Amino acid sequence: MFLAGAIGSVLLTGTAQAACWTPAAVDAAKVRDLQSRLMVAALRCAKSSHDLLPEYNAFVRNKKPLLKLGNGVLKNHFAKGKNRKQATRAYDRYAVSLANRYGAGSGDLSECKRMKSLAGQAATSEATLTALVDIAQMHSLTPSLPGGRCGIVMAAKGQQ
Repeated sequence: MFLAGAIGSVLLTGTAQAACWTPAAVDAAKVRDLQSRLMVAALRCAKSSHDLLPEYNAFVRNKKPLLKLGNGVLKNHFAKGKNRKQATRAYDRYAVSLANRYGAGSGDLSECKRMKSLAGQAATSEATLTALVDIAQMHSLTPSLPGGRCGIVMAAKGQQ
C-alpha cells in the first residue's frame, strides 16, 4: 500500500512539474504577451490620431525571427505530455487568451499614444529576446502562467 502511494505521489509530482513554466517559457510568454498587447492596440487605435499600425508592422517585421523563436518555446511548453493536436490546441487557446485579455477592454482610445510609443520602442529595440522581455517588464506586462513557475532546484554544497 505504501509503495502504491509513493508511486502515485511521484507520478503526480512529475505531472505537476511538466505543467510548470521554465524561465525560458516565462520569457517567451512575456514576448507573446507584448505582441498580443500591441496587436490589439494596433487594431483598436487604427482610426485614432495615434494609429500605431505602421509601428506594429515594423515590430513584427523586424523581430519576426525572435517572435518565431519565442512561439516555438511556448509550443514546446504546451506539448509536454500531449500529442501534436492537443499541444497545438493548448498553444492556440493560450495565445487567444492573451489577446482576449486586452481585447475585452472598454474601447477607450486614451492609451493609443502610449501604445504607439511602445510599438516604436519594440520595433527599434535590440534584436534579442532579452531586449523584448525587458520592454515587456518595463511596461508591466504580466502574462498568465497557468500551472505557475517551476521551482528552483539547488544542489547541496559539495554535490556539483
